[in-house]
Amino acid sequence: MKYLLYTLSAVSILASCKKKTDDATEFDKAAMLENVASSIIVPELNDFSTELNTLQTSFELFQNDMNQANLDVVRDNWKSAYASWQSVKVYDFGPVLTNGLKAATGIFPSDTTQIQTNISSGSYTLGSASNTDAIGLSALDYLLYQADALDKLINTPNYATYVSDLIDKMVNEVNIVRADWNGYKSTFVASTGTETTSAFSLLVNEFNKDYEIAKNAKLGIPIGKQSLGIQLPDYIEARYSGYSLDLLRSSIVSHQGLYNGDRNASSGSGVGFYEYLVHLERKDLADAINTRFNQIISKIDSFQGTLEEEMTTNATELDNLYTLLHGQVINLKTDMTSAFGVLITYQDNDGD
Repeated sequence: MKYLLYTLSAVSILASCKKKTDDATEFDKAAMLENVASSIIVPELNDFSTELNTLQTSFELFQNDMNQANLDVVRDNWKSAYASWQSVKVYDFGPVLTNGLKAATGIFPSDTTQIQTNISSGSYTLGSASNTDAIGLSALDYLLYQADALDKLINTPNYATYVSDLIDKMVNEVNIVRADWNGYKSTFVASTGTETTSAFSLLVNEFNKDYEIAKNAKLGIPIGKQSLGIQLPDYIEARYSGYSLDLLRSSIVSHQGLYNGDRNASSGSGVGFYEYLVHLERKDLADAINTRFNQIISKIDSFQGTLEEEMTTNATELDNLYTLLHGQVINLKTDMTSAFGVLITYQDNDGD
């Protein structure tokens, strides 16, 4: 009996010590979410707002003096805003979702027929369902980069008004989201569980979902991965400006920055998913993900032409880029989320 009591006592002490050790080494997900919110999401929203304001100001200056040089400034500012948007679209939950910012800003390709109808009539409700594909940054790609864009802007008042209205709409909407994030941030940081409605789960899901959208919509669909190898140039993002591969690169860089807990970082320098994986003793996976991100970015940098040009002259290498993007899905969506204990709740159509 004494031996049994001593044994039970020893087991109890060991269990107590183990519990204290586990508690002491538990990963601080709240600190990670605080870092993501304060060092990444809010600054990215602020940067996007700044870029849109710059675009708005440059277009106002263009309207006062319509010439090619001023239009080129508008185009450059549009490009900067579109690149900045790549770092915001990842966070399609909370205020971004409830205010419909992603649908109002990042839908592509645009419905050019609807855009022309709106311009011809001079009467439209930009927030209506019928105009979902006639607004946002993609619509500006069409309006600012047509071969005769300068002529239309000068000689068709409704055309310039429509451009101005699109920019004003985005400026107003991102300001609403920024204000709402001030109230949402504390909720976000405190919601560290793995249930499907937690902020942590939403962050992991949207990270993966947005990565897959980048893989499929920005590259896979145009190069024919969902159409039996038949290329679909009409589905190219930013087709008129030829800015497609730049946007893909910006998107991947933003994913890697979030993953590493430090904006635009190419290694685990902040408190993010990388550090969490290392804590879970999955450094092999953590490093493999960064290696693959770096390979993808390097591959994008190897192309010299626009996506449409490369589809004609360099289809094999685009296939190789898609293979690199596709391989990362297993790392992120299967291995990383499994390590985190997070359930993927969104649906995709490509079988990963």
